[in-house]
Amino acid sequence: MIRVGVDVGPLHGPITGVGQAVDGMVRQLRQQTSVELTEYVVSFRAKLHENTQRLPFPAGLSIKSWGQRDFPPVDPFFRGVQLLHGMNYVVPPTKLPRVVTVYDCWALLNPAQCSSITNDAMKALRRAIQTGAVVHTSSHATATTVRELFPSARIEMIYLGAPERRSSNSQEIRPDALSNMGDAPFIVAIGTEEKRKNYPRLVEAFARAAREHPDLQLVIAGSPGDDSDRLQQIVHSLSPNLAGRVHRLGRVTDDNIAWLYQQATAMAYPSLDEGFGFPLLEAMSANLPIVGSTSGSIPEVSGTAAILVDPLDVPALAEALIDVATNSELRIKLQFAGATQLQSFTWEKTAQQLVNLYNDLVK
Repeated sequence: MIRVGVDVGPLHGPITGVGQAVDGMVRQLRQQTSVELTEYVVSFRAKLHENTQRLPFPAGLSIKSWGQRDFPPVDPFFRGVQLLHGMNYVVPPTKLPRVVTVYDCWALLNPAQCSSITNDAMKALRRAIQTGAVVHTSSHATATTVRELFPSARIEMIYLGAPERRSSNSQEIRPDALSNMGDAPFIVAIGTEEKRKNYPRLVEAFARAAREHPDLQLVIAGSPGDDSDRLQQIVHSLSPNLAGRVHRLGRVTDDNIAWLYQQATAMAYPSLDEGFGFPLLEAMSANLPIVGSTSGSIPEVSGTAAILVDPLDVPALAEALIDVATNSELRIKLQFAGATQLQSFTWEKTAQQLVNLYNDLVK
């Protein structure tokens, strides 16, 4: 049996996309008889889940330091552990074999658009890779970019699994902000209002499509981010009628998201970059057609279950929105393709391939 230390920090606090990934990997690895997990969190004082190993250091300062030196040391906290897996871009310096999961390279490529905390994490990531950490990516697209940035790195591409259907544990509650929308058809976009989500262009494309589809609405569900101000400007630049058909919900509950997936006509996912894209698989699970972009991992994860367009081409994006909103045969075709595509993404496959990697590194 291999003893593996895994970073479960993303499971302490609001669950983001990375949190979903860590939860899926850890839950399935716990069921593997050939692996024993030591789950750890770098935190000086945070309240931890039961049976979680604390590395008693201030997280921000430690990550900043790990980008420059092997301090603070972590080996004393991992006696008996044979390998460390940092599941959130950072793995501490150690004498043990290391794996670090890199979901996407947006922060590596766009430091000016990231916080100082994120940039410190990227420096720690660079140093980990340069000192021998094996990189786990969740898509071939990310693996290609990592290889361009770190030509000598060992990279292992292992897909993630599909998230649990939100509707299976949720009540499908309509968001209060949509109470006056009635039964109007709508396109939904799920995700934080950050630059790489490309929401300003989505709104511009929707404005074009909406002129040909007078009932169509656009719903954006995601926390405020670094593109919220620009998004607000674009919405305010529309005519009052069109602006009133764009609904920004902010952060919503799982019950609300379950309702959105079940009631939407289609999902828009026009990102400038994605390392995986859980919303794609969630949409497929809900039999929801997708309009996606040709960037990042979106083509390989969506397969033939999405209409794919250049994320910078607003007219093409508008045309795709019109097609998916008005063509029922197209929607059915995309739904069937999604059901097939989902079968490629299971947590069982993820865990088994991770175990194979662990075995290779400790043999």
